[in-house]
Amino acid sequence: MKTIKTGVFGLLLCSAISTSLLAKPDHRGDNQGSKRQKHIGVSLQTFSEEDLKLQQIISAQNLADTIPDVSFLPSITQPIPQLGMKLFFTKSLGGEKTVACASCHHPRLGGADGLSLPIGTNALVPDIVGPLREVNGEINIPRNSPTIFNSGLANSSLFWDGRVERVTTTDNLGNETTFISTPDSGFGQPDEHAGPDLVSTLSRFPVTSVEEMRGAAFENAFDNQSVREHLAQRLGNYGSGVNDLEKNTWLQEFRKAFNSQQPAESLITFDSIAMALGQYQAATKMVNTPWHKYLRGDLKALNEPQKRGAQLFFTQISEGGAGCLNCHGGERFTNDRFFNLAFPQYGIGLNEQNTDTGRFAIDSQQQHMFAFRVPSLLNIELTAPYGHSGAYESLEQVVAHYVNPANAIEDFFAKGGACGLAQFKNDPNCDSLNVNAYENSQTALALLQLSPFVAPQLDAQQQANLVAFLKSLTDECAKSSRCVRRFEPGPRTFDPDNLRLRVQDALLGKS
Repeated sequence: MKTIKTGVFGLLLCSAISTSLLAKPDHRGDNQGSKRQKHIGVSLQTFSEEDLKLQQIISAQNLADTIPDVSFLPSITQPIPQLGMKLFFTKSLGGEKTVACASCHHPRLGGADGLSLPIGTNALVPDIVGPLREVNGEINIPRNSPTIFNSGLANSSLFWDGRVERVTTTDNLGNETTFISTPDSGFGQPDEHAGPDLVSTLSRFPVTSVEEMRGAAFENAFDNQSVREHLAQRLGNYGSGVNDLEKNTWLQEFRKAFNSQQPAESLITFDSIAMALGQYQAATKMVNTPWHKYLRGDLKALNEPQKRGAQLFFTQISEGGAGCLNCHGGERFTNDRFFNLAFPQYGIGLNEQNTDTGRFAIDSQQQHMFAFRVPSLLNIELTAPYGHSGAYESLEQVVAHYVNPANAIEDFFAKGGACGLAQFKNDPNCDSLNVNAYENSQTALALLQLSPFVAPQLDAQQQANLVAFLKSLTDECAKSSRCVRRFEPGPRTFDPDNLRLRVQDALLGKS
């Protein structure tokens, strides 16, 4: 006998099946028997054929109905995440005071920016965020903006190439040491300035990028740490940052958040800035999805196409499924590894050939050529465009690529490559993003065809069902502009420097 998974869903199914098998006619001459039979019938009717098929998969794979690690993440109402929110939305952390972290990672845009490729310091209008944001000059950032939602749950690496990474080493005596490696320390080496977790460590890097946030500021800074020190002194109003802000009450904000009366020189360091930024991002936990509700017993949380899509997702290709669980398994729907899927290689890339070799650039193992970190699929509905360069504007296109990568690549370039994307279709210089793009894409495709990858055989309806399931992984709050506003400074939230990024829905490209 197959063991049924416990929990609400399992108990409901066990109850419905056992009751239907064991119930006997009641001949006591009152209404109790007929009422009992009617109740049993209703219970059974709630379980469709798709429910029964899906429950077998849920039981066999022991799929979890919660993400336990969420309970360890901070709440947005706590003092340090509140400070982090103010820091995340201030343009004071931009070298030229024109860009904030939220310029490319906005809560009302799924924690990202709605663009194929980000626009940082060279925005035409800095306070426009999202699909309406335009570049002043040329695109100079090679990779799509990842979402900040659930970033606090990451436990292996962050960034598309995993360059901020938790590493565990073992010495000759079997003693393990765990540390965080970053671009500052070099691959596989401990960064002495790393934060206590991945997301706070990641927060140390966008501010140092000329293209993302730094701009032409701090020209005398000789390394990344010097840039960070300049920014800390700016907010703390000490050292080289004295009077750099016309209005500056950040010391009061830090003292309140950290419950400390230390002087600015001790309290407002980039370590404390990165910690607060990390705590804010970790607080953007979005895991209340229809899929998890279904696992907890709400059969109406998913519609029938979503249930069929879930079956495809969790079924191996050899058994007629899509095999998605091989890379997108686990509580966060990712295995945190790196894989080359040959998504179109358009854009400026990382070298003179406009090539972006992904993980290979920092870890030169051959299997890492054109490989990128497998993203979590939680809230994937909200984070288009997709892929390391935002080449696909819909989940339908992404699924079509998995089914036939070669055809998907041909279709991308047949539509104009970069020039066919919404962000660039009106840009007279869009073809500059197509230089070597087709050739690089074919190289990545050739490597994919030599890999163990097997494309699933899915017809149009199955692909639609799979997309429907992916949309069931969206948190209810995450797609509500009103709900996610708790992750933005409100109109009554004190502004310490009058440099807050203030964006209206109309300027987010949303109604």
